[in-house]
Amino acid sequence: MTPTSLSTSLRADRSRIWGLVLAAGMALIGWYLIQRTLGLYPGVFVDEWYYSKMARLEPLSEAVLPSYLYLLVFSATNACGPDFLDCVRIGNALFHVGAAPFLYLVARRVAPAPLACAVTLLSLLAPLNLYTTYFMPETMYFFGFAVLAWVALAGLAWPPYRHALAAGIVLGLMSLVKVHAVFLLPALCLFLVYASWWRAAGTAGPAGAPWLAPGLGAALLAAASAAAVKVVLGYLLAGEAGVTLFGAFYQGGADSASRHTLLSRLLPVWISARGHAMALSVMLAFPLAALLAALPRRATHREANPLGPLCVFTGLAFGSALGLAVLYTASIASDGPNEGLRLHSRYYTFAIPLLLIVGAAATRTLPGRRAVLQAVIVLALGALLAAAWFWLPEYDVRLTDSPEFTALVYHPIPVATLFAVHALLLVLWLRHRRAAAWGFLVLVLPLALLIADGQVRAYLAQLAVASPADRAGLAARDLIPPADRSATMIVANGADLFRTQFYLDHKEMILLDLPDGAAVESYRLPSQARWLVAVGGHALPQGLVPAIANEAFAIVKLPRQARTVVGEFAFNTAPAPGRLIEHAEGLSNVESWGRWSEGSRVVLHFSRPLPQRLVVVLRAGAFGANTGLPFVLRAGTAETRFRLGWEPREVVLQLDTDGRQQTLVIDVPEPQRPSDLENSVDTRLLGISLEGLRIETPVE
Repeated sequence: MTPTSLSTSLRADRSRIWGLVLAAGMALIGWYLIQRTLGLYPGVFVDEWYYSKMARLEPLSEAVLPSYLYLLVFSATNACGPDFLDCVRIGNALFHVGAAPFLYLVARRVAPAPLACAVTLLSLLAPLNLYTTYFMPETMYFFGFAVLAWVALAGLAWPPYRHALAAGIVLGLMSLVKVHAVFLLPALCLFLVYASWWRAAGTAGPAGAPWLAPGLGAALLAAASAAAVKVVLGYLLAGEAGVTLFGAFYQGGADSASRHTLLSRLLPVWISARGHAMALSVMLAFPLAALLAALPRRATHREANPLGPLCVFTGLAFGSALGLAVLYTASIASDGPNEGLRLHSRYYTFAIPLLLIVGAAATRTLPGRRAVLQAVIVLALGALLAAAWFWLPEYDVRLTDSPEFTALVYHPIPVATLFAVHALLLVLWLRHRRAAAWGFLVLVLPLALLIADGQVRAYLAQLAVASPADRAGLAARDLIPPADRSATMIVANGADLFRTQFYLDHKEMILLDLPDGAAVESYRLPSQARWLVAVGGHALPQGLVPAIANEAFAIVKLPRQARTVVGEFAFNTAPAPGRLIEHAEGLSNVESWGRWSEGSRVVLHFSRPLPQRLVVVLRAGAFGANTGLPFVLRAGTAETRFRLGWEPREVVLQLDTDGRQQTLVIDVPEPQRPSDLENSVDTRLLGISLEGLRIETPVE
């Protein structure tokens, strides 16, 4: 055997060894992620409930989010029965660790096998792995992005058309996991233009060859193939509903955001961008410095240097995802007092492993030095580090939004150490770049992961303890027959509604959002309800006897009261002689869904006398300030009060009359004009939305 062949054989053996190390690390991390999440209670509502419902309980054509590929794959968890959530977590862990081979191959382009293996396994241990806990598509999307990164970089050695086609197909598939992939398309197209220039510069083709036209052609092919995959596969999976860009939910958000002027969004954009920049400087100052220093250097993009394409793809992909996070936050800044201060890092955290690989590459790849540029970068990142110490705590940082940053708003010794060591590394980087790179990999990155992991483990420990809504849902699942679940009413506060519904596992239930401790009035119980699950210490209507009751929740089988239907009326039609309601006052024009009240009183004139023992089943909602205020229903001298939320729902109102009344009156507490409340030209005095009415009387 010649020395050359011996050297080649030894390199192959070492490569296989590190491949085995990577496989062993993947198996251990996968086992760890599965073991730490099995048996935990769900954590993120309403997200987990919606994804569960869309994947498991309804056809894809009804999904409000266009994550059709994700929903199709995880619909298989129906085979696990009541343990479907644990099966979801196993699937999440498999997708999470499945990204490792692609990240490793990307890292091997710029780093030796041991370092590439280490960075890949550390990427799997990053806080992104929190999302393996949830019924959400983050880990499958992370897997898709790892594949895309490998295709984008390995594809430089392929024919340009094959490179563009493969990248577009992968991006199209990613868009059917999370629609956010659509916003990576401009980054991918720009990278393909760069790839054409890189090839023409002598890396994979003759120097001086034309590159702009081929690059634009490749970008167009990638965009076309991504669109074709999204539209064709979306149609095959969900029919006409699948031929959509954003889906019903995100399209509504996009329409809402489009009503804001760019000028009005500048301050929220600045606030959000500043928060992300400060947080990233604490966690990833050195990789960011390495990236910013490498991008403008000619040596980075010269000849066969693989660092150039890596830096360009990382900068474009990470930048576009970060921009999306900032713009999204700015678009919802007016939705609540802290919405503009939330740091949604999960919109770009999937790209952080590429930054870590750039940091690893700095241990061996040394483009020419530019002292002034390095000094500017160090000053900028140092200023962000200092600003983060003082101002990052002002942001609303939540573990489920940004597990990387949650601990950074506090200043315990480990976090203070992270700040200090990162600052020292930036100074060291000015003169000793390779030493700074190793310092980041050996000191800062493990410390940052350890700090974040402590927060994650503390949070997961909380999910090991059942909340009242968890206990109520489990008890209701055991007690209420599946055939009765569509006729079950859940009363709870906010997200606890969906947490309880998650266990009953039925897509259509009756939900009533009430503060803990508020009484459940009898008129709020719809006529079709057969069971009541009340979570939060609510007082029940008189006469109801719970089947299960404790200080946290009660479950009641509702008595059936036999009633005769006298007549029904839909308010999307006009009153007329011969109909139940032959004339009405105080109503606005007829609309497709029903009618608004206009003014302080609605008067309904019926074609015949109302029953002496009158039951009015009314489907209605309140407008503006009328939400939660008492409306009054009158029939002659008899009256009753009721309250409504903004969303139309059924209320059952009972009155004893003299049997001669032919008129119902509804008093509106506080009529309001939409033009006084929002950007509207509607000057009507609105109060109650009326969809339907049914007159009944009890059977003697």
